[in-house]
Amino acid sequence: MSSHCRRRPPLTPQQKGRGWAAAALLPVVPLVLLAMAAPGPAQQPNPPQIPRDGWKDCEYNGKPLACVDEQIPGGLKIRWKDGLSMTYREVSGKGKDPSGSDLLRDRLGGLWRRELYVQGNISLTNDANGNRIFVPLRFPCKPPLKGEVGYCRY
Repeated sequence: MSSHCRRRPPLTPQQKGRGWAAAALLPVVPLVLLAMAAPGPAQQPNPPQIPRDGWKDCEYNGKPLACVDEQIPGGLKIRWKDGLSMTYREVSGKGKDPSGSDLLRDRLGGLWRRELYVQGNISLTNDANGNRIFVPLRFPCKPPLKGEVGYCRY
């Protein structure tokens, strides 16, 4: 049972003599002292991720395919593990589409709608042919290779 759901013990004669304010503050004092205790694990900063191989778990049309993304002035560059790469540049004059997404053009002339999610992940959608690219912000944590400590440092 949480502390705010517990019933208060009956007032002693001394507490009754001090009035309602002293009696009301009595159960709060231990909670305040607990809140001032040493910081717990939730308050400590997240350690940096140390990627094993530098590849993120991206997706192309819903199928996983490792990639490396690079933010460049006025755009984005994606290098895929299968050897292909593509540069996407912001479309001047068009700015954002009605939904508020950025419009990017690839070097082949394709127009892509970039969406940035709250978590920092990015998706690119080509409305002309339905292709979709998903690039996560973070590297995934995978089991360590033989002889390594780990992929991410937690």
